[in-house]
Amino acid sequence: MNTFLCHLPYSKERGLGIIAKGVRDCFVFTDNVTEKDWNQLESWLQKWKGQWILSISGFESGFCFLQISASKKDITQAPQGVWVVPQEMEVLVNNNLLDTNSSVNQPHFGGVETAMQYQSELSKIHNHLLKGDIYETNYCTYLQSEMDWTNPYDIWKKLYTANPAPFAGYWQWNHHHLLCLSPERFIQKIDHQIISQPIKGTIKRGENPTLDNDLKNQLLHHPKERNENVMIVDLVRNDLSRVATKGSVKVKELFGIYTFPKLHHMISTVECQVNADEKITNIFRATFPMGSMTGVPKKRAVELMHKYEKSARGWYSGTMGYIQPSGDFDFNVIIRSIQYNHELKTGKIGIGSAITLQSNPESEWNECWLKAQSLIQPLS
Repeated sequence: MNTFLCHLPYSKERGLGIIAKGVRDCFVFTDNVTEKDWNQLESWLQKWKGQWILSISGFESGFCFLQISASKKDITQAPQGVWVVPQEMEVLVNNNLLDTNSSVNQPHFGGVETAMQYQSELSKIHNHLLKGDIYETNYCTYLQSEMDWTNPYDIWKKLYTANPAPFAGYWQWNHHHLLCLSPERFIQKIDHQIISQPIKGTIKRGENPTLDNDLKNQLLHHPKERNENVMIVDLVRNDLSRVATKGSVKVKELFGIYTFPKLHHMISTVECQVNADEKITNIFRATFPMGSMTGVPKKRAVELMHKYEKSARGWYSGTMGYIQPSGDFDFNVIIRSIQYNHELKTGKIGIGSAITLQSNPESEWNECWLKAQSLIQPLS
């Protein structure tokens, strides 16, 4: 019997929270996901139309949309995708169910590559940028640990309380767990409207209000961060145009600066209108994997990162979310997360940053570790 639990906490950005338990029915992607698998998923979704559906999709499950073959494995061995009609559903209007009193066995996460090795890979990517193979990409590295958590759900609650990210969530499928503190929305549908909100641009918080405000202004006017952001906005506009009604793609906000407990982020919002009968699988075909975790042009960027990165990404860089009975949906970008396989006693943290010709390898390495602190510090 499959074990399933999903908790997406309430946030003003998402507008509701969810706790779902048990499996009424499910559709699971294994390795080497194909277009046929997505077509079969569409049939399954039609069968359960009008029900709450929770889902998680790994990064490589979208490779078939780009005609790319996955040659690497994820060390946590999680399935590439899980779509669940739950037995029990509770819609939350607050987060009173959070309990943060549990103790934590602190794991020691070590990098799969050193700073020198990381910079060596970035020099190879720099050569591709110089040749014009790509203009921007998202290179990811990983931290991993042997660990034995008996209460990962309670640990996620502790992490979330320390860093209440708007698109956080917890997912358990059998012995696979995801503890996610994502600040980023991938894609949302309300009625006929679709919005996507890519993050590109990150800076630390200041130690006092004056310094904090200075850092926000620094991020807003930083040429590299603005170039990164606008390139991904153009990519998202192009992706959405494949399913949008004619002339409806618009940039609602460009270079918005948003503040989180540990970081400031630059977030842009792209929106469009779609036909009432547009299938969610067609929307995924057009937009997934998401622009902020791929690069420009998307296919070549994904091919090269799969070549240079030390592991398949798995659930990291994928998406988790829900489909409402109305057909509206909301999906995050799985970043700032711990992937944990309780059977293998293996945990993984993925961290990455945008790479352009203006990138400084040391700064990119530091940015990756800065992002990881939201997961590591609260467990200390």
